[in-house]
Amino acid sequence: MKVKRESLSDLLQKVLDLTVKSEVITYRKLFSIFAGKGYAALIILLSLPFCLPIQIPGFSTPFGLILAFIGLRIAFGKRLWWPKWLLEKEISGQALQKAVSKSMGFVKDLQKIVKPRLETLTANPILRRLHGILIFLLALLLSLPLPIPLTNMLAAIPILCIGLGLLEDDGVALLVGYGLALVCFGAFIGLFFLGKQILP
Repeated sequence: MKVKRESLSDLLQKVLDLTVKSEVITYRKLFSIFAGKGYAALIILLSLPFCLPIQIPGFSTPFGLILAFIGLRIAFGKRLWWPKWLLEKEISGQALQKAVSKSMGFVKDLQKIVKPRLETLTANPILRRLHGILIFLLALLLSLPLPIPLTNMLAAIPILCIGLGLLEDDGVALLVGYGLALVCFGAFIGLFFLGKQILP
């Protein structure tokens, strides 16, 4: 009998169930839900809250730094390892529940279009290093505490696409992620030069 593969929405439902039971949740408990799913599921989880116009304050810097760490681990082909201080760090169950709940419908829609294709782009070890470096750079931009609306989305959406591509062996999702990453970098460069012109 074939065992049904857990979908991304199934994993997110487990996160929601955890938030109902606990007012505060350690990263250790959160990460344990995704044990065996590798980096990709965590990349998707941590980028999802920033892919919608309604943002949850206080998440971008810690989540961005964790994503940057994951990107480096992918780039250097290392097994995922978490420092103990991070695993014991707590996050508000209510805030996490709000972020995941708002993402569920979006995830279910994505699952209808993401599928295995152009799998060479996801399996090639040299390209995987490149994917990790790109996640690292985008995550650093995500972690910046900028008071400018929608800047988090610019960095988070390409990270999400790359995560989906890696999770579902979808090379098309990866290509979309790379295209959106170029848009993100262009926008941040524009903001940098515009800021220099505005500031005295």
